[in-house]
Amino acid sequence: MRGAYLFLALLLTPAAAPAYPGDARLSAKLKREFETAISSVPAGRELLGRLEKAGPGYKALRVLVRRDPSDSLAWFSSDDNAVYFNSRFILKFFAAKKFKDREVVEIMRGNKEVRTEFVKYASPVFLHELVHALQCYLYPEYRRDAGGNPLEFEYEAYLTEDIYVHERMKAEPSLLKEFVRGAYTDVYTANAFGSYLALSLDPARYREKIRGLYEDGLGGYLSIDKAERKKKNDVEDSRIFALAAGKGREYAAGSAALARLEDQKEAFAAFLKEFYAGRWPAFSADALLFVGGIALERKNYPLALDCLAGADANTAKYGLSPEATEALKTKGALAVLEAASFIRDNRKKMGVEVLSQHLKALEKACLAASRPFPGDLGALRAETYPKAMAYYAEKYGSEKDPGRRDYYKENLDYFAASTGPVTAP
Repeated sequence: MRGAYLFLALLLTPAAAPAYPGDARLSAKLKREFETAISSVPAGRELLGRLEKAGPGYKALRVLVRRDPSDSLAWFSSDDNAVYFNSRFILKFFAAKKFKDREVVEIMRGNKEVRTEFVKYASPVFLHELVHALQCYLYPEYRRDAGGNPLEFEYEAYLTEDIYVHERMKAEPSLLKEFVRGAYTDVYTANAFGSYLALSLDPARYREKIRGLYEDGLGGYLSIDKAERKKKNDVEDSRIFALAAGKGREYAAGSAALARLEDQKEAFAAFLKEFYAGRWPAFSADALLFVGGIALERKNYPLALDCLAGADANTAKYGLSPEATEALKTKGALAVLEAASFIRDNRKKMGVEVLSQHLKALEKACLAASRPFPGDLGALRAETYPKAMAYYAEKYGSEKDPGRRDYYKENLDYFAASTGPVTAP
């Protein structure tokens, strides 16, 4: 759950669709109700404050509902100054099927109960897209000059969303508790927790997961560095032809566009550095302790071990406070002891997938924290791993979904490689 992103990406693609009579009234209601939800925690209030200071753009922003064939839950369109929600996933959220966009707009406009339920679970998605709106207001030329979507903007959007989700869950943890024990999920909750539960103490690792998702998985995103190099090459290639054809003015315009891109890159890089520095490692440590504690309470030991024991092993690298370091070490040790005891007591009740995942999580936690793997579980590990390897090989061979195939391949490789005795590094 925690090691892989969910592939419901928040792409920045505009939607072309007709206007509906209920658009304006629904937009005003949704925007107001989302603002109420978002402003309930500091991260949301901070973002709304920045939007207000960024000029008139946010005041005119609309919230619209349109169908799109992609896997985008929502997107911000700078051309329309609108956050679009994909009606395909709204219908999935409400377990409804045969409604056209116009009908969805009218139902949501006229039914506060429907809107309340939607806003409650979709507010992290909306906040994520508001970050992209703010980026467009502050860096209005970035898409045109970059020739694509700067990947670095996602680093800000995901971290803002994760902080918001963390603050919401600390204020009211029931949703996270239900999700962690497998009792509840929906398309918006799964999307929000897909990123939040992938936190680590290492901000570089956090950004790398985002980069891998967009550059390797979904495509269509450029880093600002790549965009700048592309623009420089375009300008240089055009220079000799422009001058030879008497089009020096066009070349000058390209040079001015490159200068704007360089200025925006420098300004945003400085902001992003400060944004991360001001929040790491305190935020990540607090989130890992919080999630790990809930996972222990709900007996989700793979998640608890990943949050607590893995973080415990790396506290010295990230300058945590003595209090946070001690809390992680204490809970990390507790997670190892409880997980081992749980495996002993429930080994005969577990199928090969559940048992192998518990053993794998315990093994990785012990190795990371330089703790010995429980000796009495060594034989069980040796017996289970070949079965797990065969299980994931079969799953990998028959699965068509790319995300699930990656998950099965990752586990296949792990269990195939982990055949010898476990020793601490």
